[in-house]
Amino acid sequence: MKVTGKQILCALLAGLMLSSTGCRGTETETTPTETTAQADVTETEAELTENELYPLPQTEMGGMELRFLNYSPEKITWALIQIDAEEENADLINDEIYHRNLRIEDTYDCLISETQFDDPPTTYKNMIRSGDDAYDIGMIYDNALPSFMTEGMIYSWDHLPYVDLERSWWDQGANSVFSFHGQNFAAVGDFYLGMLTRGFIIVFNKDMYADMGLDYNLYDLVREGKWTLDRYAEIAEQIVMDLNGDGVMDDKDQYASAGAIKLYFASLLIGSGVKYFALDESGQPYFTIPTDSRAMDVMMKISQMHEGKNFYFQHYFDTVHNGSNESREMFNNGQLLFQGTAINSTKYYRECDFDIGILPFPKYDDAQEEYYVHTSECGVTTVPVTVPADRLEYISILLDALCRDSQHGLHSQYKETVLKSKYSRDEDSAEMLDIIFDSAAYDLGLSIWPSETHYKYMELYMKGQNTFASTTESIQKSIEKTLETFSAAIAENMN
Repeated sequence: MKVTGKQILCALLAGLMLSSTGCRGTETETTPTETTAQADVTETEAELTENELYPLPQTEMGGMELRFLNYSPEKITWALIQIDAEEENADLINDEIYHRNLRIEDTYDCLISETQFDDPPTTYKNMIRSGDDAYDIGMIYDNALPSFMTEGMIYSWDHLPYVDLERSWWDQGANSVFSFHGQNFAAVGDFYLGMLTRGFIIVFNKDMYADMGLDYNLYDLVREGKWTLDRYAEIAEQIVMDLNGDGVMDDKDQYASAGAIKLYFASLLIGSGVKYFALDESGQPYFTIPTDSRAMDVMMKISQMHEGKNFYFQHYFDTVHNGSNESREMFNNGQLLFQGTAINSTKYYRECDFDIGILPFPKYDDAQEEYYVHTSECGVTTVPVTVPADRLEYISILLDALCRDSQHGLHSQYKETVLKSKYSRDEDSAEMLDIIFDSAAYDLGLSIWPSETHYKYMELYMKGQNTFASTTESIQKSIEKTLETFSAAIAENMN
């Protein structure tokens, strides 16, 4: 029988209680004993890990299969989404997932399986509508969530008795975004690297930066909280160069950055602490921009710092979604100082013939306390209402167990993989990864309603139009109507 830290604590407390009742001395004699007991208990509690303080039951499940529905890796190339592994193959992440699942399977006498589809939301909906219970967990794109919630297709997470979303192995930023009327309908846990590896960061050409001869150490700027929009723009302006001297700035020249506009603008905006939506005291989402003067300031600053400066190259790309592949090639050719990229896409820079480092996107100003890393457009964890009620207890235990194991095992291995891809022995980049991994930021305006919000503002930035205030006024009523309809449907299904 495995003895947990909580059981040890209970035994100590019981022993202390027996000790105090068994010694009937004077008040002077018993007071030191009580003081010592309290100190011992406090010390014991302090030594317990979070995992020990909140233990899971060690339940044998008789070979139950935990069945995941997931995307195929060919459909989500910008993130690591693997859940199961059939065998070891010498890939660090695959092998860690393989051994993690074996550990959980051995502990609970269960099986873990994953079925991949090109279009999981469609398969998932068809399954639920037909009353089929083929899968216990559906990993679906965050922007697909509204229809699942409004049609009552997925459980709220209060149906999972052994999942405590306040624990550190569940993403607290995601909790606050995918919660409506006090109930969570989706979650992001440490067992799934999707949203983490989707996080949008900056890789930079260390050799090019060194040649600039600037006094700023970029890593030190991050550490000191001075990596801001102003500092970014100051550096970016100095790197622009007409490499071939033809008087035309095109894809053959040198810039600070390039890439998909929707991701670049979102990362600068979210990095500055702006949110399109928040939840009020009743758990109702509301559109924040109309009453957020700071958000207006941030949008204006981002727009104005690029105006006429030409340090972000966007003209080569035909839509707001394109540009990532082309800009990656420009970066590898030594034409860009900075390159915005998903964490998972650092693998594409292994063959660079120059040293590179990583950074979070800048903050708005020195007063902003934290860095924020934009993440969206990837799978989140949901539970279909077709799951029989008697399976929910086991499902909740296994989900939480997978997260606990992955918090240190899988996450540590992934960090090691990123570093070994290009940044081996780069302690500065390792420190930046710690900051980045702790800074994932979610927003409904990027995950669920980008067309209604983010794209409207992004198009203004792209066209160089600073009409953010009037645009806010023009879209406010339609957004409020969308929220009203959305919330009414959820409330109806909750009843």
